[in-house]
Amino acid sequence: MARWIASKDNPLTARVIVNRVWQWHFGQAIAGNPNNFGGTGKRPTHPELLDWLAATFVEEGWSLKQLHRHILTSAAYQRATAHPDWEALIKLDPNRTSYAVFAPRRLTAEELRDAMLSVSGELNRAIGGTPAHPEINEEVAMQPRHIMGSVGPAYQADPTPAQRNRRTLYAERIRTLANPMLEIFNKPGPDVSCERRDSATIAPQAFTLMNSPIHHARALAFAARLEKERPGNLERQIVRAFQLVFQRQPTKAETKACHTHIAKMLAHHKATAPVKVEPPKYVIRQMVEEMTGLDFWWVEDLDIYSSGDFVPDLKPWDVKPPTRALAELCLVLFNSNEFVYVY
Repeated sequence: MARWIASKDNPLTARVIVNRVWQWHFGQAIAGNPNNFGGTGKRPTHPELLDWLAATFVEEGWSLKQLHRHILTSAAYQRATAHPDWEALIKLDPNRTSYAVFAPRRLTAEELRDAMLSVSGELNRAIGGTPAHPEINEEVAMQPRHIMGSVGPAYQADPTPAQRNRRTLYAERIRTLANPMLEIFNKPGPDVSCERRDSATIAPQAFTLMNSPIHHARALAFAARLEKERPGNLERQIVRAFQLVFQRQPTKAETKACHTHIAKMLAHHKATAPVKVEPPKYVIRQMVEEMTGLDFWWVEDLDIYSSGDFVPDLKPWDVKPPTRALAELCLVLFNSNEFVYVY
């Protein structure tokens, strides 16, 4: 059966694969139902393109890298996101199937987390190994999880940054405990096959990116990286930040705005010392006894923290005000549309 699925005489497999990869890059598939490809699904908008991609994919040894290269170097992918005559375009192509412009695509939840770790210099790119347990919101991690009449243990992150900061692909998925950061950016649940990811834009996403302690930690690590790579020169640190986040140089107006923001934040952080916060070493649990209906309590030890094995990320109280001020700029850059979207 495996030989038949991957046979050159079976055109369906290659078409299904290239259709999904195309959807990943453009936000919509050539044939509109990736989970129901075939006679009962939507007809392809560009059948010749689908056939060419599938045939080339097979001829090149089923190489996904080559397939990505063909798509990313195509004129359709490299088109601008603006059009000189939007009214005419909407009238002639209301469903945006002509690819006359490129529709911006928001990074998926996993891509967004990995991108921040990569820019901050913390991403562990190791392949394979045991599942990773990244840090998540503390209130969510400590909430009780009822499992088969009992309570599951509190979620504890891996003790070392190298293991915590692995690619999100390797993060363990727990059905009863979703990572709130990934969930808020529309990561699908593990229960059903996802034909196409949603890309909703809601207020909690902005609150998460701007206020989450986890994202503040990424910004602080990014600032420390900039100071290490461009020591003692704020101008060069700003330029390097734009190179890493946006892959371009800052404009004069952007550079001026960055200097102004950092100066304000520096004054704030010189006047306001961060309060040191220690991770909890235990959590008090409460349940109702099924037979009597009475409440009972117990203490659950959080051994990762109580044992002293946990190695925390860089914290605000570990650095001086100039680093914290630079981190404020890094946080702003992480929150920009240019970072969060592919244009």
